[in-house]
Amino acid sequence: MKSPALNRQLQSIFGDEGEARLFQGLERLEAREPELVSGLRRLIHGADAACAQYAFIQQALAELGGDVLSEWNLRSGRIESGRQWKTLLGYPLDALEDSVAAWQGLLHGDDVALVRAAIAAHVRGERSSLDVECRMRTREGAWCWLQVRGKISARDEQGNALRLLLLHRNITVRRATETALVAAKEAAEAANRARGAFLANMSHEIRTPLNGVIGMTELALDTDLDSEQRHYLKTVKSSAESLLALLNDILDFSKIEAGKLQFETISFSPAAVLQEAARTVAVSAHRKGLELVVGVGRDVPSRVVGDPTRLRQVFLNLLGNGIKFTERGEVEARVELERLAEASVVLRCSVRDTGIGIAPERQAEVFEAFSQGDSSTTRRFGGTGLGLAICARLVQLMDGRMDLESQAGQGSTFTFTARMGREEAAVPAAGQGQSFSGLRALLQEPNDTAAGALGDCLQGLGVAVSRVRGAEEAAQALVRARELDYPFAFLFAQGDAGLVPQWLQQRPPEKLVLLLKHEQAREGLDALQAAGLGACLLKPVVAEDVQEVLSLLQGSSGFDLAPIDLQTQVLQETKRLEVLLVEDNPVNQELARRLLERRGHRVTLANHGGEALELFEQQRFDVIFMDMQMPVMGGLEATEAIRAKELRRSWVVSGDYHQVPIVAMTANAMAGDQARCLEAGMNDYLTKPLRLDELDRVLEGLQDCGGAGFPEPGGGNGAVLDLEAAEQDLGDRELLRQMGRMLLEEWPTHLAGLNDALQGRKGRDLCRHAHTLKSLVAIFHGDRARRAAQALEQTCQNEAAVDWSEALRLSQELQLALEEMKPELERFSGAS
Repeated sequence: MKSPALNRQLQSIFGDEGEARLFQGLERLEAREPELVSGLRRLIHGADAACAQYAFIQQALAELGGDVLSEWNLRSGRIESGRQWKTLLGYPLDALEDSVAAWQGLLHGDDVALVRAAIAAHVRGERSSLDVECRMRTREGAWCWLQVRGKISARDEQGNALRLLLLHRNITVRRATETALVAAKEAAEAANRARGAFLANMSHEIRTPLNGVIGMTELALDTDLDSEQRHYLKTVKSSAESLLALLNDILDFSKIEAGKLQFETISFSPAAVLQEAARTVAVSAHRKGLELVVGVGRDVPSRVVGDPTRLRQVFLNLLGNGIKFTERGEVEARVELERLAEASVVLRCSVRDTGIGIAPERQAEVFEAFSQGDSSTTRRFGGTGLGLAICARLVQLMDGRMDLESQAGQGSTFTFTARMGREEAAVPAAGQGQSFSGLRALLQEPNDTAAGALGDCLQGLGVAVSRVRGAEEAAQALVRARELDYPFAFLFAQGDAGLVPQWLQQRPPEKLVLLLKHEQAREGLDALQAAGLGACLLKPVVAEDVQEVLSLLQGSSGFDLAPIDLQTQVLQETKRLEVLLVEDNPVNQELARRLLERRGHRVTLANHGGEALELFEQQRFDVIFMDMQMPVMGGLEATEAIRAKELRRSWVVSGDYHQVPIVAMTANAMAGDQARCLEAGMNDYLTKPLRLDELDRVLEGLQDCGGAGFPEPGGGNGAVLDLEAAEQDLGDRELLRQMGRMLLEEWPTHLAGLNDALQGRKGRDLCRHAHTLKSLVAIFHGDRARRAAQALEQTCQNEAAVDWSEALRLSQELQLALEEMKPELERFSGAS
């Protein structure tokens, strides 16, 4: 009566005892109802075949590493069907009990709690199904990864779970593949980090001697040299600068390839970015006799949100290439509005030149690394071919694309798009809200492109424009207009125009605006000013300049043009200076403000470079004291922006206009910091803590402080605090006490910021906190803490290559030194 296959299935369902009672009952029934039992035999035979087939399938799936279905009796704790989970793990069917306990006994110790929690959550109804990955021990003692998925198949009237169906799947191969991929990813990331650290270290090692070569060469060029020596030194300086540019390109390219290039998201003016880029390369263009033209579409938003530095980098590279590969003619750069969406702005930018051009079959190659349109261009013009590859990738990162239209010998036009965010409250663009309608201007400009750009600017301000090419045409047009009693209000004329000196002697009704290139700047302007010159505009001319010069000549400018005589202001003790103090730390703010105010000066505070720019636009200052490291905008960036604005104004206005002296304030006292300050346009340099004699030296010598020496950092004697020396530096014991109380109030904030940056591995933040603490403890001559903070700052200066174990050690050393000085500082300041 029994069959092996059916027997196994009956045992899995009823158990051994239940199976025996079943077959005993069938034997007693056969004696009374043979036909019924005969039918049951046929049924059993069919069931036997089905069970055998089911067992074969389960066995095959287990052997092939496939799925195995089992049913658990949660009340009895038995696994009532689907024994092939044992085969899946390499065990014979009779090697283990068919129980949940035996099944769980094979789980990896680290996975037991996970599996039990997953089952319990499903049983309680917190999860619709069970899905967990776990390790189970095989017969050979290895660990096999299984994906176990299940669902409750029966519950009693009270809702208690009775049966659970489980599907087992062998995922060992998949997990091994995932582990290998994770290991490969970690190895790749480690390699990228190692490469980044190597590049950062090499960058530092190469830049240090390069800065020395460039800086010392510039110093040597300022001495008395014969022509041959000067030629040699200029060649050395040019070669060093080329090597530095190459280093910058390689670092940028490596960052892009490694996905480490970071983009800022700040508000900026697209027109200003284009104008600054054009002015940077204008000298090179004008030296070659080229016309450099910029244009901004009238519908371009006044401000957008994005990374102005990267956009400027693309413009600078394309403009530089255009100038390098153009022998005669012009280079034009434009910004237009491509598309305006609800949350974004797509700008269409272009740079066109009249240079050597690129053959169509070579155009795709110019965007590849270390490639140029023709190998001969490398020998003729120099360069590595990295610039366009970097630009193309930067444009891609700005969600845009770059295109090229060119023919050999017919010039090139590079066009790219860039997606920026919209600024909700944009500042009106230059010229908006002010109209000069009804006024007429005569424009004498031989270059069609330049004339079109300047004409657009004037017409946008409501000025009617008539254009002529040469000086004689201009003279004739002026005469005809006067004869008709309808003279021009303005004459925009070239700086080399022959009519200007004679025309000025006639004291004409028109107001002259002289259009100058860099090499014409300031040459012979004194005589022209004496003869009645209205104003000058330095090419390339932009809308903001035009609007300002018209306002100036019409007497409606809001900018005070009275010349500044700083020397007189400083040397007269009764004269009070208007000082802009740019500092983000409250303690340093208070200290500098008090020192300056005690000398009779009026101080305006700015918390970062961005605020300094806004205040600089609103009022005039006699001197700016600028901290170097600040959030939002640092000292170097703010100084460059201020100098750019002053450059524009210095050519717009007539008469003598002096730059505002800018004095750097920093806890660093390295030669490289001095070079960066001077290159950015700063006039002098003060180390923190501020010392009275050095501060007085700066205030007394503002007009001639550009070549002043830089103090070396004090070595200190290693004491916890030297309050006597600090009091001598400050000259006021009570003020020093107040500084101490302020520092103690901020003590927890500084330590929390230090620890948060360390735990979050935020190198830039850690460097900033260390820099701030260095300058603060230096006020009190806390040399141990100052040296530890300085070492920590230097360790974290390159965020991509921070040695975090060393940073942790230095941070602990700094905090220990701070704890040593705190009690003494509390006693001195009366805060204990």
